[in-house]
Parts: sequence; C-alpha cells; structure tokens
Amino acid sequence: MAEPNFQSRTLYHGDNLDFLRGMNSETVHLVATDPPFNKNRDFHATPDSLASGARFKDRWRWDDDVHEEWTDSIRDDWPAVESMIAGARLTYGDDMGAFLCWMGVRLMEMRRVLRADGSIYLHCDPTASHYLKALMDAIFGWKNFRNEIIWHYRRWTAASRHFQRMHDVLLRYTKSDDFIFNLQYEPYGDWIEKDYGYVDEETGKRWRWHTVKGKRYKVFLEDKDRGVKLNDVWTIPYLGSTAKERTGYPTQKPLALYERIIKASSSEGDIVLDPFCGCATTPIAAERLKRKWIGMDIWDGAYTQVMERLERDTILRFDDKSHVTLPQVHYSTEPPRRTDDNELAAPSLKLKTPRAVEPWEKLRHRQMVKVLELAQRSNGNVICAGCGRELEREFMELDHITPRTDGGENHIRNRILLCRPCNGRKGQYLTLSGLLRENKKVGWMKDDSLAQLAREHAREKAEWVRGYFHTQECQELIRG
Repeated sequence: MAEPNFQSRTLYHGDNLDFLRGMNSETVHLVATDPPFNKNRDFHATPDSLASGARFKDRWRWDDDVHEEWTDSIRDDWPAVESMIAGARLTYGDDMGAFLCWMGVRLMEMRRVLRADGSIYLHCDPTASHYLKALMDAIFGWKNFRNEIIWHYRRWTAASRHFQRMHDVLLRYTKSDDFIFNLQYEPYGDWIEKDYGYVDEETGKRWRWHTVKGKRYKVFLEDKDRGVKLNDVWTIPYLGSTAKERTGYPTQKPLALYERIIKASSSEGDIVLDPFCGCATTPIAAERLKRKWIGMDIWDGAYTQVMERLERDTILRFDDKSHVTLPQVHYSTEPPRRTDDNELAAPSLKLKTPRAVEPWEKLRHRQMVKVLELAQRSNGNVICAGCGRELEREFMELDHITPRTDGGENHIRNRILLCRPCNGRKGQYLTLSGLLRENKKVGWMKDDSLAQLAREHAREKAEWVRGYFHTQECQELIRG
C-alpha cells in the first residue's frame, strides 16, 4: 500500500476532482459520501442557520458541465463506462448523461484511492440510483456489489397520487473480495420475548423449540443484549427542522446513519474519505468513532461548519484550565502532490507516468482524428489501417496501436483509424499486429497493401505533429 500524502483531519476546499487526483493510490479504507442526486433543482440553506449561505446547483447539462478531457479519459480507459453513459443518454436524455459523466470521473478516482480491503457507500435516491448502480458496476465490477441499503424514514408529506416516498438508497461496493466488515446488530423487538417463551432453570437463558426435518430440539437465545443481525433496510429518523443536529444545510443527513456505515466498514484509526462532505456529517461521525478523516467540499463555509460541529457534536476535550480544545483541522485549497508515481485509475493498467507530458501528447480525440483522417485519406474516403477498406469518415473510429492493457499510451503516436468491425474485433486486448493476423484468419482482410499504406502515412503524420507541433501549419491543422 502507498503511504498517504495527506494529513488526517484535512478539509480541502474546491472541486473534489482535483483533490482526488492528487491523492496517492490505495490509501483510504472507506469512502462514505452523499453527492448530488440530479434532482434538477437548486438547494439553499435555511437563513440564520449554522449553514446559512450554503447552496449548490443540482442541474446538469451536457454542453455546459462535461469536459472533453473527461470523455476522452472514459473512452480510452473505461469503455464499459462509455457504453453505460451512452445508453443513459439515449434512454433518459443528455442531462442524465452529463450527471453520470461528472460522477463517473470522480468515482474512478475514488476507486483508485481505496485500499484493496476498502469499501464505498454512495448515497443516492430513486432519481438516479438505478443509473448510478450501473455506473458503479462498470467501475468497481458487478461482482464487487455488496448491498443496496434502504434508509427508511418518516416525515410529513403533502397529498399525492403516489405511495409516499420515504427512503433513500445507499449503494455499497468493495474494492475486492477481501474487505473490512464488522457485523452490526439492532435491538430485539418485543416479539423476541414471545418467541423464546421458555426459560432454562439452571442458566436462566430463554429458549424455544425448533424443528428441522421432523426432529425437535431446543434453541437458546444467547447474547440477548446483542440484538438481531442488521439487514439492508435501516429505519433511522429523518432530521426534522427542529432536530438538535440540524444545521440548516439543505441536504443534511443524520449522524446515526453515517456512524452505522463507519462502524460496519472500518476500524479505529482507519482513514475515512468524504469527497462531498457538505455539512460535515461524515467527518463528525468519523471523529466520534476515532477514525481519521479527509473531507472535500466546494462550499465556502465548509471549514466553519466543521469546526462548529466538532465543538457541538463530538466528545469535547478540555485543557488544564477546563477550556474546550478542538482537534486541529487542516484547511487547503491546493491538491496534495502524488508521491506514488501517478499510478493510473483504470483497474487493468500497469502504466505509470511520472514524467512530464509534452504538449503534443495532450491532443484531444477529435484533434487526433482530424490529423489521422488527413493521413489515411484516399479518393475522398479514409483507408482502414486494419483491413484496407476505403470508407467514409463516419465509419472510422480511433483506436490504440498497442492497447492500454499492454502499456500503450494515449498520444497520437499510438493511435490509428480503424473501421467499426476492425475496432470491435481488436477490442481492448489485441495489438494492431494481432488484429491484422486475426483479420487474415477470418477472411476480413480486403487489401493488405492499402492497410499497410494507411499505417505508414499515419505514423509519418504523427511524427510530423511531434516534431512540428509549435509551427503555425501544425496548429492550424489541429484547430481545423
């Protein structure tokens, strides 16, 4: 495991993606977070409350909120995520696609910073929970899905033609099969006294008869004070407007909920991360349970909120003069600096990139396509470098020459244009040479000499871009 390159009790103020990218890989035991839900509305804190002034936008637009860098990264390293987002855009619309893209690049980093025995709990509601589950299946692997936890609560509601909506969802995933889990219990109800209706005269333990395959034997109620093993429906009171915990933050969740999460999936001294710490519920719960914590939020008042809640909602510490002393909270607007060779977030990648990236290596997908389209052009069409077919530009797709799984990089010297059938056959694991052999084997190769010509011209153009990147001619080509 890498060494943490951050201090416990640190609150990072700003966009959490920058801070997540700055954290060393596999340094966090638990991520417990309550991100935006894509509710298509704006949230504001109650005036004159502890969180007065807090606000955030929970609206998403593809053209406004999605960065080309994100879509390039997803397309290169997480094809399953790209497919999932594309499906959501077709079904629900671009707004849901934008939200999932925004969440996806952050979840990739959350997965990277989790230790091998770590877990993540993602808080959501039915607005997007089904899409978020598919997104997390693509990032964490569907086999690492552990629970869909229902947080059930009661509150006053207006008249409606629907069943009353009284629950949120917690999606629980782990990094691997070897994860921390501490079994939790809830108190026995009145029914237990009736069910175990007999009392042993010698030990005083309650018991009942149990029958299996016609055989009857005694079952004792042991560890009565322990309770019933906790299931995946948690009934925890909703924070009403007069609750003592209430800070006025628009989406505040109860401490009891996050304390249960932290108890179940971490141990004392472990590191708990909340990239959307908002009104500081996760940091306060972690502090109360003797865990280390890292919080991130874009709200200007987050630090004040943390400090005031530390004094109000944690076990107070007193100095020799009986004055309250609070633990030191580190505040930063700068991301931590990686000390682990910048290991990438994709689960199957072995590549490490500690070196500085040169400007020509930062071309976007559309820019590389523009250059390679010119290089592989013939008679108004584009030659596929895999099979030699001359096809219209719309049928060509950008792919790696050496796949990412073999250490191939994302720059233009490792890129080529292939037709869609060749791109699909090559997949994530074949090299370009492997694709050529496969095409000949299955009879898909149309013109080997044309395919070779396309490859040669593409390599020459890529080398030209590398050598003449700062010239006016090259810049005009890239900009189109």
